[in-house]
Amino acid sequence: GYMSTKGIEMPSGLELYPHNEKAYRKLLDMLSETRRACIIHPTGTGKAFIAYRYAFDHPKERILWMSPSTYIEQEQEASIRRELPNYEFKNIERMTYQTAMHRAQKGNLDIHADTVIFDEFHHTGAPQWSRGVEGVIECNPDANLIGLSATSIRYSDSGRDMSDELFDGHIASYMSLTDCWVLGILPVPTYVTAGYSINGYIEDLGERIAKEESAGRRAELLADFNELRDCASRAANLPAIFQKYFEGIEKVIVFCPNVFELNEIEKMCPRWFSRVNGNVHTYVVHSSNPFGTSEYDGFKEDDDETAIKLLLCVNQLNEGVHIKGVDAVIMVRRTSSPTIFYQQLGRALTAAGNFEPLVIDLVDNFEMIGIEQIVNMMSESYARLSDENDPKELIPPSAFKVIDHEKDARHLAKNLERRLALRSEKLTIDEKIALWKGL
Repeated sequence: GYMSTKGIEMPSGLELYPHNEKAYRKLLDMLSETRRACIIHPTGTGKAFIAYRYAFDHPKERILWMSPSTYIEQEQEASIRRELPNYEFKNIERMTYQTAMHRAQKGNLDIHADTVIFDEFHHTGAPQWSRGVEGVIECNPDANLIGLSATSIRYSDSGRDMSDELFDGHIASYMSLTDCWVLGILPVPTYVTAGYSINGYIEDLGERIAKEESAGRRAELLADFNELRDCASRAANLPAIFQKYFEGIEKVIVFCPNVFELNEIEKMCPRWFSRVNGNVHTYVVHSSNPFGTSEYDGFKEDDDETAIKLLLCVNQLNEGVHIKGVDAVIMVRRTSSPTIFYQQLGRALTAAGNFEPLVIDLVDNFEMIGIEQIVNMMSESYARLSDENDPKELIPPSAFKVIDHEKDARHLAKNLERRLALRSEKLTIDEKIALWKGL
């Protein structure tokens, strides 16, 4: 979010990237009219710098900055220290949503602010946390309310839109992820699907084929089943896949579904990367790991160029955390939540990051979220932004490379599934005809 000002004396001392400067101006205009305004920009575009700029330009205001975790606070403070090493933001007080909730429950949330910043504000709708948020607003009926998030929607909560609930729909600036790709604000990743998510499904198909009564039909289905199994095992040959894509990659974040799987994955990592590099450093962070922060710092500071550095995490680092020099993200946590998906994707995309980040999806999040949708969104962004910009300066949709190693296996599995369903006694003739036409 910050741009170097070498050789130029800046009146404000904190210059923003052009896209953030524009958003900041709109934010000030909106606050002057309504006292409530939010900014919805993707992960990695430097939203925190807009809030710091506000604090810098309003040194006499008391600013309460609320966020979901102390991780995020530490990260933001480290990034502003790099840019303004000698400036102290004496007017900012930090508080997590959790702390506000506890204080509201105890009845001692007596806190006064001229401006409240709600970071990752989609969280403010969480049933427990909303009490603290409401308490802060009640204590400060005349305060300016500023929201920052990559999304305002709570998908897990029947699609509640927190920009309506908290900011009366006052969105000062909105940018989608694909807008940022097309404008070159964020790098476009290469997205590779591979892995073993299909295995349980394949076993189930095998069992159903074994129950076929006609030997001829069983043999016919088995031939296709064996082709599916070969296909799936190629997609799950992770050492070969990592060898193909991991040249020059040093720092990787691995999102795991739970602590048990994290421990299993940690054991597998040396084999996964055996064809890339025999020297693998693993670091672990999860909520039940009290040494999480030292592991996290260890990963950040590990600059051994001869090693692959992996940070394995559970329910951490989904948002607000930007580690310099992360080259790749590996998804081993299944999710149908667009918020979590984009946050994980966002860990490898940052406005000051690597040229072409890599995303390896081992659990078919690709299918759950619908990557075609992202491809279409990028085309739509490109078309819309071509009206306002010189198309030669835009990044074309073809820059988003999706390499789907599971495509053939998925296709074969769906075909087998259909053919087995055609034999099912439970289907009506019409359903069978519809299925048969779909083959």
